[in-house]
Amino acid sequence: MREWREAGAHRPRCLNQMIQICEGGDWYVVATKPARESVAACQLRNQAFDAFLPMRRATTRKAKKLLTKPKPLFPGYVFVRMRPDSVRWRAINGTLGVKYILAQDDRPIPLPRGFVEAILDRTGVDGAVSYGPQLKIGDKVSVMAGPFANEVGELMAMDARGRVEVLMRFASSMAVKTTRDNLLPA
Repeated sequence: MREWREAGAHRPRCLNQMIQICEGGDWYVVATKPARESVAACQLRNQAFDAFLPMRRATTRKAKKLLTKPKPLFPGYVFVRMRPDSVRWRAINGTLGVKYILAQDDRPIPLPRGFVEAILDRTGVDGAVSYGPQLKIGDKVSVMAGPFANEVGELMAMDARGRVEVLMRFASSMAVKTTRDNLLPA
C-alpha cells in the first residue's frame, strides 16, 4: 500500500484489480448476485481465480447532470478462467457476491474458445470494452454515453480521429456528433 501513497495514486478497492490472464484452462460463467459483479470478481481474484469482469461506459442522468460511469457489459455475470480438474472450483459457489457457477451434470460448462478472448482484445486501458472500430457507414448503432445515451440511430460519417456522426430520428431527423467509443452495434 505504501507504493500507492508514494506514487500519489488512489488505492484500488480490490487488491488484485489488474487482469492477469493465466495460461491454459477454459473460461466459465459465474452468475452473481444483483449489482455485486465487482465484489464477486474481486473476491474470486483474492482466492487466486483468474476472474474477468468486462465493463462498458454508461451515461445516466442525475439531478439534471449527465454522469458517465463504468457498468458491467454483462450484468449479473463474471468470467473465470480455470482448469476444473486441478482447482477446487466448487469454492466459487461460496464466494461473496456469487450465486453459482453455470454447470451441468455437476461439471462447469466452458464457454466456446475465443469468446472471452475477443472481448479482452477490445478492452482498453481504462477497462472498458470498445466496439467502435468494427462499425461501418449505414450501421444501426446505439449511443452509450452523452445526452442521447441508449438511443438508436444510423451511422452517417466517421473520421480517423474517432469522431462520428449519427442520424437520430425522433419527431424529425437530426445529426448528432460524438466519438466512436460511445457507440455499440444495435
